[in-house]
Order: sequence, then structure tokens, then C-alpha cells
Amino acid sequence: MARKILLSHELGSNIFTRKTVSALFEKTNSIKEAEIIFDFSDIKFISRSCADEYLKQKEKSNKTIIERNMSHEVCSMFNVVKTQYEK
Repeated sequence: MARKILLSHELGSNIFTRKTVSALFEKTNSIKEAEIIFDFSDIKFISRSCADEYLKQKEKSNKTIIERNMSHEVCSMFNVVKTQYEK
């Protein structure tokens, strides 16, 4: 069964630092469940550098990470970073 993590409780509503994202994945990778649901409800902002760090950490993680309830603004930032990877 998947473990659900409400990111606003873990990180607040704005995500500004790579260190915050790294700490989140450190904690997540130590959880016994193989599937993790990150609930982005109430996350209003993620910086470009944090979105980049998130995607890098997700790629390295041994967990299956599923995102839920991502706002348009947050989703757009992830898309900007993904587009840069494709270039």
C-alpha cells in the first residue's frame, strides 16, 4: 500500500531551497513502503531550482513517486524544468 505525504505539512506552502527537497527525499527513501504519494495540496510555489532538485532526487530514488493535487503554477514550473532537460 502507498504512503501519502501531504507536502504542505512537511515543507510549508512555498518551497524555496534545494536543501528542503533533499531532506524530503532523504526521509522518503527511509520509509518502508515502495510507493509514495506526494500530495501537493496547498503548495502555492516551488522555485525553479527546487523543481530541478525534486526531479533529480525522484530519478535517483528507489521509490515509486506519484504526484497528486498539483496546482497549475507548480505544474508549470516542473514543465519548464523538464523542457530544459529535453534541450
